[in-house]
Amino acid sequence: MAAKTRTFQWVYAGLWLIRIWFALYGTGYIHPDEHMQNGEVTAGNILGLHALTTWEWHQDFPVRSILPTFVTTGLPLLALRLLFGPERLHPPLVFRIQRLAFLCLSSVLDYSVWSLVPQPAPRRLSLLLLASSYVTCTFQVRPFSNSLESVLVSLCIVLFRRIVDKRMRLKVGREKTPAYALKRDLHLLAVLAVIGTFTRPTFVAFALPIAYQLLRLSYQVVGSPFQVVSLLLPPICTAMLAASVFIAVDTFYFRGNLSKPVITPYNFVKYNLSAENLAGHGLHPNWLHAGVNMPMLLGPLFLWFAWCSMCEYVKPSGHRVQKVYFETDILRRTLIQIIILSLSVLSLQPHQEPRFLTPLILPAIVLLATTELPRPGKFFWVTWITFNTLLALVFGVLHQGGVVPSILALHSTLRNGPAGSSTHIIYWKTYTPPRHLLGVSRGVGVPGKISFVDLSGAPQNELMAALSAQSSNSTYLVTPVPMYSMLPQGISSCMVLKKHISPHLDLDHIPESILAGHDALSLGIYAVERGCIAVGLATQEHL
Repeated sequence: MAAKTRTFQWVYAGLWLIRIWFALYGTGYIHPDEHMQNGEVTAGNILGLHALTTWEWHQDFPVRSILPTFVTTGLPLLALRLLFGPERLHPPLVFRIQRLAFLCLSSVLDYSVWSLVPQPAPRRLSLLLLASSYVTCTFQVRPFSNSLESVLVSLCIVLFRRIVDKRMRLKVGREKTPAYALKRDLHLLAVLAVIGTFTRPTFVAFALPIAYQLLRLSYQVVGSPFQVVSLLLPPICTAMLAASVFIAVDTFYFRGNLSKPVITPYNFVKYNLSAENLAGHGLHPNWLHAGVNMPMLLGPLFLWFAWCSMCEYVKPSGHRVQKVYFETDILRRTLIQIIILSLSVLSLQPHQEPRFLTPLILPAIVLLATTELPRPGKFFWVTWITFNTLLALVFGVLHQGGVVPSILALHSTLRNGPAGSSTHIIYWKTYTPPRHLLGVSRGVGVPGKISFVDLSGAPQNELMAALSAQSSNSTYLVTPVPMYSMLPQGISSCMVLKKHISPHLDLDHIPESILAGHDALSLGIYAVERGCIAVGLATQEHL
């Protein structure tokens, strides 16, 4: 047993080192929201950097609350600004501060697993599954709102388990559970519920089974509907007070006064109920979450999960493992309800992305760890390690992996460039670059000395228009090398490669990447020669 414990400790510590590396040095770019929902906002507000304000933060109809964003990455940036001054917070440090904040938040998931699985062997198994999951090493260390939602869901489950444990200990001692023993945790749950709802209103789908079980438990504790109301009314008032704080802060942030309340969860739901709005983000079939996204997140764990569930279901009732502990039984029942309800509700939405399901990773792991079935064997571990290693490399390192290094490189170029010169920067066929990492203050950015154009997946003619419109001292084009090779010879010959960044996996242009050969996984920063490009564009117009 001691040898197993030591082996587990070494493996778990190694997995934590891997998570730290992915958090601080993994420049893979999963989705623009990892910057636009958090760091782009806080760095712009607190450090005064030029940043992009996306549709989610428009003052007329904001769908994001500023408080979760400010607390997660805003406070660390503010603390370092007060300690060292904004001039010493260079973009690489700003980038890593955001990652470090969510790396620390990811440890809450480990604490939650440790709290929810008390038996040593199942606890070791569940911690290893969590720590070795590529979701933990990639999604959870990025400043996604989904990452914070996962943490809040796990804390709610921990508090729920604590309430059940407290009730059970007193029941075994043949004492009636006093109401005051539940009040503190109920108030904490109420506050977490409000934070979760204002972080992402989808949190409600994960939290409803906990609320239902708490309602049943409250009735068992106090014995009458009237006393249930008396027990739950104070936490409800706490939730209303917490919601009022969120509404007041958001209203002041977006309106500048408190005259017209801003309720961001309401705006979020209203926006997402419109199929026309969601069409701009991509429409998906209702089965995508259950058929693709859930297996993609869990991998072999999903198959093992399905197999264990079937084995438990088909057992004759007399041969099923009898649960000795009431708290384990009710916890498993609640976790099953969380998985089924949230998956069903989120599948009703026509826009479905894998990260929307990240809060289900912990419930699935804990549910399996508390199931009295044979532990996974060698075949499972081989497939599990292979699957998570590959996807950790794809999402943590390769996917759009040149975007962040490129904008950090441009920051160095601008900092070391001649004073007073104007610069035009164009990004083409990449994810939206986080502009705050350019390290340019708002007064210098658009429409000042630095102009920035994000063409994303625009056609080639829009790139030509952007090149012809520039009149700066220097112009830089940032694009995947395979896409550069597709430009007309008269245009590409006017560009000089200044920096070659690798790896950069562009899954949106696989055919072009294949044709590029050894440059398939590369991003280039090209200096555009102004006089040459004018001649090249004129030649193109006559062709």
